[in-house]
Amino acid sequence: MTIIPSGKVSRVFLCFWHSYCGFYNMEISYKILKPDTKVVVFDLDGTIYNKKGLVRHMMLSGILEWRMMLVERKTRQRLRGIWVGDKNLFYDKYFLAMADGRWLSPKYAKWWYNTRYMPLMVSVIKKYYKPVEWLESFVNQCKTLGVRIVVLSDYGHTKEKIQALGLDDTMFDWVVSAPELGGLKPARQLLEKVAAKMGILPNQCLVIGDREDTDGELAKSVNAPFYLVEQE
Repeated sequence: MTIIPSGKVSRVFLCFWHSYCGFYNMEISYKILKPDTKVVVFDLDGTIYNKKGLVRHMMLSGILEWRMMLVERKTRQRLRGIWVGDKNLFYDKYFLAMADGRWLSPKYAKWWYNTRYMPLMVSVIKKYYKPVEWLESFVNQCKTLGVRIVVLSDYGHTKEKIQALGLDDTMFDWVVSAPELGGLKPARQLLEKVAAKMGILPNQCLVIGDREDTDGELAKSVNAPFYLVEQE
């Protein structure tokens, strides 16, 4: 039987032990598992799975949707970092921005996003993608150490996408999207809301993501540590 010491020593010891036993990449363990981290905040797309080719797969699977996909992407870039503090207010503003100066209406944008775009993304993820190899062991490691796990996605349908990857969403302590909280990354209020939900300070979160300009800036906005996941 392995005797695990308490406190900060146990965290360092477990990082070494699991790495030595081959449970997950040693570099990840030492860079992520900080002694003062209470909650790990995962990005979803591009972080817990390698999203390489996602846009291409979506366009090939929904060839008639490409024009609206471009509108959605441009709108998301335009509203980057926006904060309104409420899910319904956010989506009202988002769909209005999608329609602004274009041929579509906000009502159509809402219908397309919820009934075509997000279901298409979920189906493509289910067909072509799987979680990163180190995810499950890392989550178990965090649970051993009493560190909770939150998934904070840029898009909606977060639970559906996690399930499409073959994962049980209950393996995480909270699964939520930025729009559900009322904004888009890197609005600092997103991490403040996550921290409030978890009963900790924002800088006690450790953000893990694949983008410096969204996930990294989100962490920086509240002086929280950030770990960049670099996919091949």
